Amino acid sequence: MSFFLSPRQVVVAGAGPVGMTLAIELGRRGIDVLIVDPSPATTTNPRCNTTNARSMEYFRRIGIADAIRRAGLPLDHQTDVIYVTNLTGHELLRFPFSSAQEILDGTAFEFQEWPTPEPQHRVSQIFLEPIIEERLRDFPTVELRRGWEATGLTQAADSASVTLRNVDTGEEEVVRALFVLGCDGGSSVVRKSIGARLEGDSTAAEERLSVYFRSPELRSILGPDAGWMYWWYGSVHRGSFLQLDGRDLFLLHGRVPEGMDPDDLDPDEVMLAAIGRTVEHEKIQVIRWTPRRLVSNKFVEGRVALAGDAAHLWLPLGGFGMNTGIADAVGLGWRIAALVTGVGDPQLLQDYEIERRSVGEATSHAALRIDRDMKQIGRDPMLHEASPAGEALRAEAGDAIATIDRKQWYSQGVQFGSRYSTSPGIVGSEPPSDSAIATIDEYVPSTVAGGRLPHVWLPDHVSLFDRLGMEWSLLTIGASTADVAEIAEAAKSNHMELTVVPVLTADAGVLDRKLILVRPDMFIAWSGDAGPRDPAELVQGLLGQRTPGHAAGR
Repeated sequence: MSFFLSPRQVVVAGAGPVGMTLAIELGRRGIDVLIVDPSPATTTNPRCNTTNARSMEYFRRIGIADAIRRAGLPLDHQTDVIYVTNLTGHELLRFPFSSAQEILDGTAFEFQEWPTPEPQHRVSQIFLEPIIEERLRDFPTVELRRGWEATGLTQAADSASVTLRNVDTGEEEVVRALFVLGCDGGSSVVRKSIGARLEGDSTAAEERLSVYFRSPELRSILGPDAGWMYWWYGSVHRGSFLQLDGRDLFLLHGRVPEGMDPDDLDPDEVMLAAIGRTVEHEKIQVIRWTPRRLVSNKFVEGRVALAGDAAHLWLPLGGFGMNTGIADAVGLGWRIAALVTGVGDPQLLQDYEIERRSVGEATSHAALRIDRDMKQIGRDPMLHEASPAGEALRAEAGDAIATIDRKQWYSQGVQFGSRYSTSPGIVGSEPPSDSAIATIDEYVPSTVAGGRLPHVWLPDHVSLFDRLGMEWSLLTIGASTADVAEIAEAAKSNHMELTVVPVLTADAGVLDRKLILVRPDMFIAWSGDAGPRDPAELVQGLLGQRTPGHAAGR
């Protein structure tokens, strides 16, 4: 066993989308990062297939949104979600969505319905990860080591030591770091090292069988009106189906019938039920898995913190899983950088746990609710009959889907509506609520502290988000010069990097307060029409410089 002579500032275990995004957040701030992953390359498992609007807003800030938008399906491919008896059978309902090209051109109808400069994008994780990795390699302070895994971890007062093993040779090294961040998945070694455990529902729904396959024949069978995702309702089997590249790569999910051993379910039987006929194909991967709803009982201990699947696992509905992890990474990244540089105090990590654990719990329940709401639709075998009764039943099923499942695809509440009303690191929030997410599909823009900064289009079609600084930003909409100067001086005195962003009242839109202080993760930390009572206390509190239990600036 050998030791690095020089300690690292941060070690990140796990180089999936969450770990790499976290490493980018640190690297763009000049933090020394070692990120390790046992895989020799980016994933070959097409697990997550939606990068939601909030993640796209974050990816816009790190400069890769357009590259992601151009990946996956062909640019002109529609991204409709279609409900069918099977892929060659009857259509029950269709939710229309624009192509990537229409979004890039600015002509997509989503810009009228979604309060964001970056609508959600349908792209498989197999195409997303290489783009994130390419951006990661732009930062000289970040070292990516593939073929290495974290196998153990210990902590001291001033550091944490993580044992790394080369998966090919068995060679081991111990690296000492100021912080170790676990993005190493559901079986996280880092989570186990701090004695944290996943809690919730270990079997939240019927078990699943997934088939990732190649078929040059199938795309032509789907026809010119093909969508991106299909939900199919067979007489025995049911599940979902995705086009991954618009050519010959597909992913099929099927529910294992209740009472059946997953190993007894024949993948070809499920494929036939989904497609409605046999097609020439090559199976790339067949996986049997159990849907869960699990959240870690703690996200932080000492110099160790968790993000992504290491902190929470649930059904892959609505794209909620990976995207919640991306938000974890952004919320954790600026805090770790503040701690490494001495700008912030350790209370910042407790704020992270309170905020992201509350969102994890709320989002996991939202995913489970979608699955349970859809469970009873399309159960009548007559749904498949070519008869007036079958036609009437299909119309009825389509109406039910339109009412029940629309929220999965228009999940603005999940994507934009998270509120950190219980966080000590937020000043002036609304009274605490029972859930960090009020509803799945409703979002009301607000400048009250604790919520996402609302998006506003400025003149020349510039997004307000593009005017923000990399760290803290102070939006001023008709505020007094003295109030702005006091906050700016308090920030400077406490080494808080602050960008002042003047916004004309005529351009402010939903920005209804004169002063809005925005965190690096684009959440509102404080807002008001006049300056705070004590600007220095406000700034210090937001940087974690407060006694435990004392809310920032109060």
